[in-house]
Amino acid sequence: MAKKSTSSPKGPDMARKIWLAGIGAYGRAFSEAQESLAKVGEDSSKMFEDLVAKGEDIEDTVEERGRELVSKVKTPRLAIDERIKQMRARLNIAEGSSSDDLGAIHERLDNIEEKLDMLLASMTKATSKKTTKKKTATKKKSS
Repeated sequence: MAKKSTSSPKGPDMARKIWLAGIGAYGRAFSEAQESLAKVGEDSSKMFEDLVAKGEDIEDTVEERGRELVSKVKTPRLAIDERIKQMRARLNIAEGSSSDDLGAIHERLDNIEEKLDMLLASMTKATSKKTTKKKTATKKKSS
């Protein structure tokens, strides 16, 4: 009879070696994945720090330009009280004027509004008369 070679593994021994090779492949893939994750973690930290530095530069630039704009903006020369006094002077309203004085102003404005309304009404009538004259003239020519 021929002798069987003792170098080739037998059934249970072969199954065990296949199992161990699978576990070894899993362990190797796991180690490589951990290394890749560590590298990505380092790269992302570096990228984050670069973005923070760039953001700080932009923030500094914006603040500087903002200060320049604020310095260019003219502050009002007159306080609000002074501006109110000027407006009252323009409207001929004395300081501390009573409601009677303001009533007189309102009455004057009402009179002005009435005169304007009358003027507009007369202008409207005049333009409507001109348009009716033109219409009748064109009707006579076409007959």
